[in-house]
Amino acid sequence: MQIDRSRFLLLTATMASGACGGAAQPGAGDPVVAAPVVTLPEEDKPAESRTTAGSPGQPGVGEPSEEVRATLEGAGSSSGDEPSVCDDGGPAPKGCDTLRAPGPQCESFIDTRDMCGKLAHGLKPRVAEKVVDCLLAKSGKQSLCTFDIANQCGMSAVRKASCIEPSTQSACAPAVKSCGGRLAMKDCQALLSSVNRKNRENMLACVTEGCSIDYCMYSVE
Repeated sequence: MQIDRSRFLLLTATMASGACGGAAQPGAGDPVVAAPVVTLPEEDKPAESRTTAGSPGQPGVGEPSEEVRATLEGAGSSSGDEPSVCDDGGPAPKGCDTLRAPGPQCESFIDTRDMCGKLAHGLKPRVAEKVVDCLLAKSGKQSLCTFDIANQCGMSAVRKASCIEPSTQSACAPAVKSCGGRLAMKDCQALLSSVNRKNRENMLACVTEGCSIDYCMYSVE
C-alpha cells in the first residue's frame, strides 16, 4: 500500500493536538483501539554500478587482454623462451616515392603512396619487399588507382611471404576461439608474424574485432 507522506504527517499532527487539548479519555470498560503502525516506504536506492568492458583494469571490445599482450611481447623474439625461427632482418625496402599515377584522375593515388610507405616500415622486411614490388609493378598503370590496391598487395604478401613464428599460436588462440571458425589460425599467425613488434597489438585487435585479416593492413602504423 502506498502511503502519502504529507497526509500521514498531517494526520499524526492532528491526533497529537487533540491529545494535548484535553480530549475525553476513554471510560472504564470502553475498548482501547491501538493506532495502526505504518511503515513509510524507503527512498529508492541508486542501482549499484556494474563493471563493463573497457573499465579500468579490463580490456574493451576488440582489445587484447593483459595475458595476450604479454604473449605478444615475446612472440617472434629471440629473447623469449622460444627462439625465433625466421630471418626477418634487413632494411625497409625503398621505392614508394617513385610510384607514379597514370593520370590526373587517379583519386586514390596519394593514399596508396602513403600506405605504401607505412607498410614498407611496419611490416617485416621480407614481407614489405613483396608489397612494394607489387605496387611498383603497377606504377603508371590504371590498376594503381584501385582504391584498396595497397591492402591487396599487403594481404597477398602476408599469405605468401610470411615466415610463421610458432610462438604466435598462443597469442592468436583466444581470437580464433572467440570467432567460432570464422578466423583461421594460420591466417592469424601469418599476420602477426609479418609485422614488426609495435604493430602486433594492432593486428590482434583487428582480427579480434573483425574475425578476418583481410583489411588489417589499414591498421599498420
